[in-house]
Amino acid sequence: ELKKLCTMRKTTFLKIFVLIFVFLQHFNSYSQNFIPFAPRYNQDIKGDMLLIGNSILNRAPNPNTAYNDNGLNSNFNMQFINIDNGATPGVFNSSSANVVVPNRNAPGTPCYKIRYAGLYWGAVTRGATPITNVKFKMPTGGYNDISGTQIYNAGATIIGTSQPYACFADVTSLVRSAATVNPEGTYTLANVSSAVGSNGGTGLSAGWSLFIVYEDPKLPTKSITSFDGFSAISATSNLDIPVSGFRTIPTGPVRAKFAFAALEGDRGISGDYLAINATRITATNGGGTVLRSNNNFFNSSVTHVDPVTLQTENYLNRNPASTNTLGYDSGVFEINNNGNTIIKTNDQSAVISLQSTQDV
Repeated sequence: ELKKLCTMRKTTFLKIFVLIFVFLQHFNSYSQNFIPFAPRYNQDIKGDMLLIGNSILNRAPNPNTAYNDNGLNSNFNMQFINIDNGATPGVFNSSSANVVVPNRNAPGTPCYKIRYAGLYWGAVTRGATPITNVKFKMPTGGYNDISGTQIYNAGATIIGTSQPYACFADVTSLVRSAATVNPEGTYTLANVSSAVGSNGGTGLSAGWSLFIVYEDPKLPTKSITSFDGFSAISATSNLDIPVSGFRTIPTGPVRAKFAFAALEGDRGISGDYLAINATRITATNGGGTVLRSNNNFFNSSVTHVDPVTLQTENYLNRNPASTNTLGYDSGVFEINNNGNTIIKTNDQSAVISLQSTQDV
């Protein structure tokens, strides 16, 4: 039950269309949709979604120190971040990010309830440890051993200069158990399988994301749909990814929010873009600063919708809080859908397009 101190109020019902692209890998070999994107979560709910995450690799010799310059992972000796610092036996890499649940209403007892939590992780090149096994720590403390399922595993197949993988685990019950106290706080993922050093090509990158759907009776109804799959693009090839299964309202303005995670988009290499239904996407903050351009969308950054300003901002509530994550991207932003020009009423499908002229 939602906490009884919550006060219900009438709202205008509207739908929000949400995609989460989980570890959408791209390399300089060829373009292919290895695992078609399919719905993982699909519900209409009064509430919203959150996405947090962090990279698990950083440049030597101080990988635990945030990196805020414009370098490329291919130019560095990439080593494990380990904020655990040896405190837990068997933990060889770890990084964290904080969950803050927006409360747009009057202060007091929060009205939300966690409905779903999906954990994703992957790397450009796996390491010696099993890819499906990680350790997950919530704000309540102590690591939980997670055995996930693979979305994709290249195995012995080399894509470009890499052998990538992506994995998933439903951690709803764990996050809900933490939410009996308070779901807000620090979440840490450890022991993500990844190579270190250099792969002699694109460079190494690895990271994780936690996708949360929460219910709040004070918020309008939204259609929240998450998709995951695995695709690769080359520096000269387009890739169209069809997705279907979401629902938009039959009449009126369609408000849309988009969430995603990806690997190997470099800060200093432009020429890559993301398009929804043939419209290139740009993400800007409330002041008009471009955080993700339509010519360098994947730029090794972590962005979110600020819970106070409700504007897209750089997300630094994590450890380490690198502004350049050297090949890991995660973000949430509102789509500028004025006049329903990108996503229309009664839509149940869309095409997500990726292209790069030089970034891989």
